Amino acid sequence: MNSKIQDFNLEGQDIYSDEYAISIAIDCAKLFLRNSKISTRQIIGLGNALYALERMPASTPGTFVEFGVAYRVDGNYPESEMCYLNFIISESCFEISRGGSINLGTGHDAFSDPGWRIELGGYREAECELWRLEDEVIELLNLGGEITVYDESEIEYDSSG
Repeated sequence: MNSKIQDFNLEGQDIYSDEYAISIAIDCAKLFLRNSKISTRQIIGLGNALYALERMPASTPGTFVEFGVAYRVDGNYPESEMCYLNFIISESCFEISRGGSINLGTGHDAFSDPGWRIELGGYREAECELWRLEDEVIELLNLGGEITVYDESEIEYDSSG
């Protein structure tokens, strides 16, 4: 993997900044690592995510990790509800994705809430209220939400430090 390392163009210098969004992702990954219910595979995925997040604004070739929390409520069949908050880090983007779905027995409806996304090519979506995210994650965990980690990374780690 000899991809040329590129830098993300991070914007802002306050609670609406890309740096703040990245720091929230780092804090949530560390929170998940302290959870006694996560598996070894999830630990490895969170480690890959942290490696890439802590290197930003530099892109980390070979990275693709999605991690977050999903909370599902099963009502009387066929009623159900689900909501999620995910962080996605790849070699070409960083994203915070929020949303869910509801089924009241008469049909399924999915929704997404405002998120955050930055891409290497300069695209930027900065719509969610970052200051609420950590509390949302903690609330979903306290309600019984499940930590999710999906990792397809093939990172060549820099051993120089």
